[in-house]
Amino acid sequence: MVRNAWWIAVLVGCLAVPTAGWACSCIRRTQGLPGALKEARDEAGFIYLGRVRNSEDSSERFATVDVLETFKGSVKAGEVLQLPYGRGGDCVLNLPRGETWLIYADDTSPEDAWSCMRSRRVLSSDDSELTWLRTGVLPPVPVALQREIVSCEVCDSDVVGGRLLAPPEMPAAKPALQPEAEALWKAGQPFFTAGYAEGRRVMLGVSREGRAFELTEFAESSQVREACARRVQLRWCARLELRQRTPKVSDFHCVGPGEPQEVCDERRSRKSEWFPMERLPARACDWANPSAPSCELAEGRFPFPSGAPPLPVLACHPRTPGARSGTYACEVKTAPEP
Repeated sequence: MVRNAWWIAVLVGCLAVPTAGWACSCIRRTQGLPGALKEARDEAGFIYLGRVRNSEDSSERFATVDVLETFKGSVKAGEVLQLPYGRGGDCVLNLPRGETWLIYADDTSPEDAWSCMRSRRVLSSDDSELTWLRTGVLPPVPVALQREIVSCEVCDSDVVGGRLLAPPEMPAAKPALQPEAEALWKAGQPFFTAGYAEGRRVMLGVSREGRAFELTEFAESSQVREACARRVQLRWCARLELRQRTPKVSDFHCVGPGEPQEVCDERRSRKSEWFPMERLPARACDWANPSAPSCELAEGRFPFPSGAPPLPVLACHPRTPGARSGTYACEVKTAPEP
């Protein structure tokens, strides 16, 4: 077993939680990009690129993955593997059909891959981490940081769903957990709860008028999740149906969906301002994706030295409108923002 501190911490956390309510919480190390890559490669027993062939059979809870290219371990291109998959709550990978993934697996088996290791979806064949694994050439390492502040009218599927349940003069209702949602549905009462449709998280429920609905929240097409980039679509359903996903878990499904209607779009009201270049704080970022790290930034900024070469630069988008500190979704860029 690989002695990975991230994974050990998660196992302890999972064992401390009752099996009916497992949650996966990874302890990420904030270190430099070169160190993060070297540590992940050294600790993994198998590293390979694979494409998800089929994750339809939810009763088996395994996804079929075709190995496309290998970087470490005895696994070979052309092999077919069965990886445990799910929605991330129990530390298994969420592996939608047709996606290509870079897999870091434990040294016990190429199929022993979990969400707290470095595995992630790959969007292009020239991904900088793939290039590093093939050639040894490190991805661009940022030398400076530039952060954005944004504002918009918030568009959130939880709020939209809550408004479909509550009268106009009342606060928006809150989403129900699955057991409560099932009880309300059986009693013919309004509710809404989280679910999945076509590999995407949705909100499903019944409005105060008794109409079944499905809400889908989309984000701006990007490798980072930033503030003020969401939009929500509503589809009315002929009815909701409860289907068994596993022997112990059921999900709601929208039966007879109508045409999607746009409810709101944060991009229409988005306003943005970029601060001047600053120094990149040490150990501020989690480099799980070398092109799109997540960084924790304090409000205080340290000016970038005058005359020093500022590129590559880390362009950081806040996760929350109006935020001047906290968690940022960042992108490595070769030119500064205006």
